[in-house]
Amino acid sequence: MPHISIVVPVFNETSDMLRELIRRVDKAVAGITEDYEIIFVDDRGNADVWKFILSASSHDTKVKGLRLARNFGQHVAITAGLDHASGDWVVVMDSDLEDRPEVIPELYAKAREGYDIVFVDRVQRPVSWLYGLTARCFYRVLNALSGQEYNALQSNFSILSAKTVKAFRGMRERTRFYGGIVRWIGFRQTSISAVHGDLRPGSSGYSFFRRARLAIDLIVGFSSRLLYISIAIGALMATTSFAVGTYIAIEKLLNPEGILLGWSSVITAILFTGGVTNMAIGFVGLYLGRIFEEIKGRPLYLTDEATTNLQAAPK
Repeated sequence: MPHISIVVPVFNETSDMLRELIRRVDKAVAGITEDYEIIFVDDRGNADVWKFILSASSHDTKVKGLRLARNFGQHVAITAGLDHASGDWVVVMDSDLEDRPEVIPELYAKAREGYDIVFVDRVQRPVSWLYGLTARCFYRVLNALSGQEYNALQSNFSILSAKTVKAFRGMRERTRFYGGIVRWIGFRQTSISAVHGDLRPGSSGYSFFRRARLAIDLIVGFSSRLLYISIAIGALMATTSFAVGTYIAIEKLLNPEGILLGWSSVITAILFTGGVTNMAIGFVGLYLGRIFEEIKGRPLYLTDEATTNLQAAPK
C-alpha cells in the first residue's frame, strides 16, 4: 500500500516526455516518501506510448500502467487510474508537463494541514489572448447554466485523500468530469497557486467548439437548470402573448377602424414560437439521451492490458 499514488492519463505524449515526467516526479516525491507509485493510463494514443510504459515498468517497480481497450476520453482515463490507485494520497496530473511535478510537495503539505482535496490554481499561464477570452466565456456560461462554481484557473492537477478517492469510485455516471465530481463530493477543499508549466510545441488547448461540447455535457450531466430555463422562457412567451392579445382586443374595441397586424408580424411570431419550442424539446432530448446511456448499464471503460505490477485498489 503506497503512501502516494500519482495517476497520469496519457494519450499522444512522446517517450521522451514521459521519461522526463518520471524523472521529475521521482525527484519531487523522493523528499516526501520512498513509498509511491506512478500509474500511467494509456487512453489508446500512439502505439509507442504503451511500449514505453511496459519498458519503464520492467525497470522501475514504481511505474505501473493500464491500457484501455479504446479511446474513452481523459476523464474516464482518470477514473480508471483512481480505480487502481492504492495510496493514502492520490495525485492526479496531466502527462504533458504543463502540470509541474515540482508542485507535488506543495500539494501534499497543504493537504496535510487537514484537507481532503487540494487543487492547483495555474498562474502565469502562457496562452494567447484569444484562448484566454474563450476560456473566460466558457466558464461564465458554464457556471451560469450549471449552477456550479468552476474555477478557470484550475484543471485536473490535484491531490485527494484515500477517503475522497473511495467516494469518487462509487460515482459511476457516464458523464465524467473529474473536477465536477470531486467538488460535488465535498469534504474539506482548498487550493494553492503555482506557476504553469511550458506549453507543448503546437499545443493550442481546447478549441471553442470542444469547449462548447464539454459545457453542454457538464450542464446536462450536473444540473437540470436548462429545463427550468425552458420553462421560464415558455412562461415569458405565454405572458407576452396574453398581454399582446389583450392589447389588440382593447385597441379593436376602442378603435374599430384601427390598423390590423400584418402577415409579417404573424409569421415572425410563429417562427419565434416554433424556434423556442424546438429548443425546449432539444433540451429535453439531451436529458433523455443521458438517461438512455445510463440505463444501458455498460461499464465506464474496458481494459486491454495492464503491467504485471498493477492491481485494482481494494474496495
